[in-house]
Amino acid sequence: MNHRERMLKWIDDLGLIVIHTEIKPYGKGTRRYMVGRHIEEPKDSFVSKSGKVHKTQGKQEWLTPIPLTGVELEKWLTEYSEKNQ
Repeated sequence: MNHRERMLKWIDDLGLIVIHTEIKPYGKGTRRYMVGRHIEEPKDSFVSKSGKVHKTQGKQEWLTPIPLTGVELEKWLTEYSEKNQ
């Protein structure tokens, strides 16, 4: 399991959600993360003719003020888990 997978598992274990992407120029150290939590869970909205279930977006509260690098995210998660245990 690589560092990114461990971080994503840690976020999931804390019951949080994350959006992650890379910024140009792509390469090592360009991934950024925003962490939040669901205020309102997505719900089933309707079922299309093909049988696909469509969901609402729900509502999220973003806990990180800006997109964080992997190092910043790890520090933020450590502080968050210490405060919320």
